[in-house]
Amino acid sequence: MGNKTNIYTIWIQTGDDPLAGTDSNVFIQLFGTDGQTESIHLPPRDVFAFESGSTEKYVLEVPDLGELTRCCIGHDNSEGDSGWYIVSVRVEDDDTDRSWDFKYDRWLGVEESGELSACVTL
Repeated sequence: MGNKTNIYTIWIQTGDDPLAGTDSNVFIQLFGTDGQTESIHLPPRDVFAFESGSTEKYVLEVPDLGELTRCCIGHDNSEGDSGWYIVSVRVEDDDTDRSWDFKYDRWLGVEESGELSACVTL
C-alpha cells in the first residue's frame, strides 16, 4: 500500500539574465497529498546545465505522491558566484497526464537574495 512508484518528468527553467545560471549542485524536493520525496540531487548532464536561458529536463522515479502540492528547489553554493535565477519548475505525471507548474521567478544566492532554496506551494 502506498509504495507504488511513479515517473515524474520535470522541466526546470533558468532565467535569461547573463548571470542567471549556476554550476552549484541543484536539489529538488516534491510534496504531494500522499507523501513527499527526499531532497534529490539533480546531476548536471553537461557543463551547460542550468546555464542562463536553459531548460533542463529530468525524469524522477519516486513513490507516487498523489496530487502535488509543493515544490522546493535550491543549490548548495558549492561554486563561487553561483547565484541562480529560477523561473519555474514544471512537473508532469507520466501515468495520468497531470501536470503542475511551480512559478518561482526569483534569485537563489547568497549575494542576490540571501536564500539558497525556495518553496512554492500550489
